[in-house]
Amino acid sequence: MKHSFDVSGQKTTKKWPQMVAGLSAAGGAFAVGSALGWPANALPLFVDSNSGYFPLTETERGLVASIITIGCAISCLPIGFLMKKFGRKWTMLSLVVPFVIGWALVIFAKSFSTLFIGRFIIGIAGGAFCVSAPQYSAEIAEKEIRGIVGTFFQLLIIAGILFSYITSAVLSLFVSSIICGAIPIVFGIIFCFMPESPVYLVITKQDDEAIKAFKWLRGNAYDPQDEINELKNDILEKENNQVTFLTVVRRKSTIKALIIGFGLMIFQQMSGINVVIFYTTMIFELAKTGIDGKLCTIIIGTVHLIATLAGALLVDKAGRKILLLISIIVMTITLICLGIFFYILDNDPETSEKLGWLPLTSLSLYLIAFAIGYGPVPWLMLGEIYTNEYNAIASPITGAFNWGLAFIITSTFSMISGAVGLAGTFWIFAALSILGTLFTFFLVPETKGKSINDIQRMLNGE
Repeated sequence: MKHSFDVSGQKTTKKWPQMVAGLSAAGGAFAVGSALGWPANALPLFVDSNSGYFPLTETERGLVASIITIGCAISCLPIGFLMKKFGRKWTMLSLVVPFVIGWALVIFAKSFSTLFIGRFIIGIAGGAFCVSAPQYSAEIAEKEIRGIVGTFFQLLIIAGILFSYITSAVLSLFVSSIICGAIPIVFGIIFCFMPESPVYLVITKQDDEAIKAFKWLRGNAYDPQDEINELKNDILEKENNQVTFLTVVRRKSTIKALIIGFGLMIFQQMSGINVVIFYTTMIFELAKTGIDGKLCTIIIGTVHLIATLAGALLVDKAGRKILLLISIIVMTITLICLGIFFYILDNDPETSEKLGWLPLTSLSLYLIAFAIGYGPVPWLMLGEIYTNEYNAIASPITGAFNWGLAFIITSTFSMISGAVGLAGTFWIFAALSILGTLFTFFLVPETKGKSINDIQRMLNGE
C-alpha cells in the first residue's frame, strides 16, 4: 500500500484509492476496446449465408466496421457540456444506456441496417468515454501518480480489444457479443461506488461533498482544505482573466499548438492503425501464412497489450519526441515489409510461402512501435501544448477530427486495397508515415520535464 509523506514523516495521502477510482473509470475503456476489436473475427462470418449469418457486401462490411468511429467523433463534441452540467461521474454512468442498446441491436441484428445502427450507437457511447474518463482520472489523481493513472485508459482499450479477439475466437459470435455487451453493465455497477470528481464539486460550490470525495481518494487523515483553496484560486484567476477564443487562437503559440495537435492526429491515423485493429484476421487469411487467422489475431492482440504496458512505463522516462520518432520510423519500415510480402504473394506465391513469418513479425513490430509512441504520446501532448484557455474547445474538436479520419481510412480500406492491392495500400500508409517522420522531426517540440509556461514560450519561438 503506497502513501505520500510530508517532511516530518507523517502520512498525508493514500495512493491506492486513486488507483482504484482511475481503474474503475477506465472500465469504460475496456468496453470501448471490446467494441473496436469485434469486427476482426465477426465480419468474416458475414461473407455468405453458409456461416449461418446474413451476407454483407464488401462495402457493407467496411461500413459496419468503421461507423463506430463516426459515433465516436460526434459524441466528442457535446460531452464536455454534459460533464459540466451533470458532473463527470453521472455523465459516465449514463453512457451505459446507449452502450447496452447498441450491443442489443448488434446481438439480435437480422439486417445490415440494424447492425449498422447498433455499431453507430456503441460509437456514440465509446467516443464520450474517450473524453470523460481521462478527464475524470486527471482530476482525481495527485500529480505524482497522474501519469500512471492516465495510462490506464489506453491500456484497458487494448485489453478490451484482446478480450474481444479471444472470446470471438473460442466462443460463438452470439455468446461473445453478449459478453461484450455485458461489460458496460459491469462497469456501471462498479463505478457507482466511486466518488464524483472533487474538481467538479469545487467548481459547482459543493465544498462539503468535495471534502468527502478528497477524503475517499486521499484517506481520512488527509486535510483537503489547502487543495480546495488552490482550486478556488485557479477558478477565480480564470474568471478574472477571461479572453475571447478568437483572441487566443490568433496567438503564435496557439496556432503552432493546433498545427502540432492536428498533425499528430493525422499521422497517427494515416499509419493505418485502425485498419490493423479492424481487419487483422482478414489480413492474415489473405496472407496465407499457414497459421490460423484467429490465432494470429490473438498473438497480435497480446503483443499490443504488452507493448502498451511497456509504453506506459516509458512515456514518463523517455522524451516525447524521441518516442514519436522511433515509433513512426519502425512503423514505416514494417509497413514497407508488409507491402513487399503482399507484392511477392501476388507475383510469386511459391516464394511467399517461405516468407510466412513476415506478416506476423511485421505486424507485431508495428504494434509495438505504435504502442510506445504514436499511440499514447499524441494524446498526452495535447494536454501539454493546449492551454486551459482553449483546451475545452480544442481537445474535443481534435478528438472528433481523429475519429473522423479513422472512419475515412477504415471505410475506404476495402475499396483502396481492391484498386491497388494490399501491397499498394500498405505502401501508401508507409509513404504517409515518412511524411509523419519529417513532421515529427521538424515541427514537434520536446515537452518532457517542461512546465506549461515553458512550453508556450517555446511554441512562441522564445
